[in-house]
Amino acid sequence: MSRNLFSKTTGTLSLIVFVSVLGACNQKTPELPPSAPKPVPAAADTSKNSVTIESGRGSVEIIDAAKPWPDDVPADVPRYSFGTIRKIIKTETPEGSSWDMAIDRLPEHALRDYEVALKAKGFETTSMIVAEKEGDRGSVTGLKGQLTVVLIGSGGSMSLSIIQKP
Repeated sequence: MSRNLFSKTTGTLSLIVFVSVLGACNQKTPELPPSAPKPVPAAADTSKNSVTIESGRGSVEIIDAAKPWPDDVPADVPRYSFGTIRKIIKTETPEGSSWDMAIDRLPEHALRDYEVALKAKGFETTSMIVAEKEGDRGSVTGLKGQLTVVLIGSGGSMSLSIIQKP
C-alpha cells in the first residue's frame, strides 16, 4: 500500500469516527420518571445542647457545649482542669460506663501535667509524649482497679476517655 493511499484511508476512518462521536453526543438522554421529593429535615431545637439515646442494652448521652467536669465521673479520677471541655459523650451499658470528652485550649504541657495528677491519685501510667512547638503530642494511659483513663492529644486539643467497669 502506498503512503498516499494509507493517509487517505486513515483520514477517512478518522473522519467517520469523529462524525459518529459527534452524532452520539447530540442524542437526547431518555427522560427519567420524576423522583420522589427529598425529605426536608425537621427544624432542630437549638436551645438544647444535649441528646440522650436509650436502647435495650444501655444509653448514650451527648452534650455539645462547653461544660465543666461531669459530676458523675468516679471520684478517683483527677479533675481535668487544663483546658475547655467542649463535648462530652457518656455511655452506660451492662459492661460499664464511659465518659469521652473533647478538650480544647490546652497549655503546652497538659499531657505531662495530667499524667502527674493521675500518678498522685494512685494510677499506674504509661505514656508516649513528644514535645513540639505547638505543645505536647502523644498519649497517656492510666489504670487503677476497674478504671481506665486514656488521653490522646496534639497541638492544643485532646480527647480524654474514662472507662469504669462494673
